[in-house]
Amino acid sequence: MGEGRKVKLSERTADRLCELIMDERQFTPGSKLPNENELSEALHVSRTTLREAISFLVAQGVLEIRRGKGTFVTEDLPASAVDLTALSNLRSRVRARDLFEMRLIFEPATVALACQRATDEELAQIRQKAERMERIAKAGGDWPLADQEFHMAIIKASHNEYMRRLYPIINGAVNEILQVSVNRAHMQSIAIADNYMILDFLMQRDEAGARHAMSIHIRHLLNTLKG
Repeated sequence: MGEGRKVKLSERTADRLCELIMDERQFTPGSKLPNENELSEALHVSRTTLREAISFLVAQGVLEIRRGKGTFVTEDLPASAVDLTALSNLRSRVRARDLFEMRLIFEPATVALACQRATDEELAQIRQKAERMERIAKAGGDWPLADQEFHMAIIKASHNEYMRRLYPIINGAVNEILQVSVNRAHMQSIAIADNYMILDFLMQRDEAGARHAMSIHIRHLLNTLKG
């Protein structure tokens, strides 16, 4: 059934935008994209779909949003495009356990880098993300998305470009798993508690502690998949 997963329109739109930028060179590094109305009309999609596609490409480092100015192609554009449709199909096929094992390989190392490299402002933003995730969870909102924002803030604070561009792909797969998991409520309580555990070590810039806390967190999630 996973093989037949229908690719979301926003993902196809992101793929098409990436082609226009990376392959067809219609938009060069540093250039501004047309306004939302023009671009959605040109791509034959709604503005909501376009916003989702742009958000994906912002996370990939292909686009950047400048407040009050618009959306721009990044200056340091990656050398080759990511096949978003192919990655989307992959997400539907991989086993959940494989995914969390992959996170276990690189996220503890990433949080250790964040301990070294994060600015004080970035640490404050990570704290805000953890607190926001808890508020949203307790209000019955979309806590998986808020949780992913917390982890993405850590990834950004590591200042490792490859990890920053890989993580949104993993995020999409994690979200799919959380949406259908029978242990979703248990995962929520784990995420809230573990996020604060990770945060405590981050704020102290304790690399070994943060690395260990992240490993514990992912192993907690792995154990829920056995239930």
